[in-house]
Amino acid sequence: MSNFLPITEKESEILAFIYGYIDDNKYSPTRQEIADRFKMSSQAAAYFIKKLAKKDKLKITARKWRNIKIK
Repeated sequence: MSNFLPITEKESEILAFIYGYIDDNKYSPTRQEIADRFKMSSQAAAYFIKKLAKKDKLKITARKWRNIKIK
């Protein structure tokens, strides 16, 4: 049911960046790369990633480097 939760404009921008990054590089961006792209702290980037995961827009693999997976 969580995949029906609406996402904000900022979440949509971040999700589009993640999809594009994975498409271009074949691996996910780091939190710092997301933070740099959107001029925010890495903690803020982590917050948005967790929100997108809760809304079932992506998956986070625990304890792995570049651990964001698209659904």
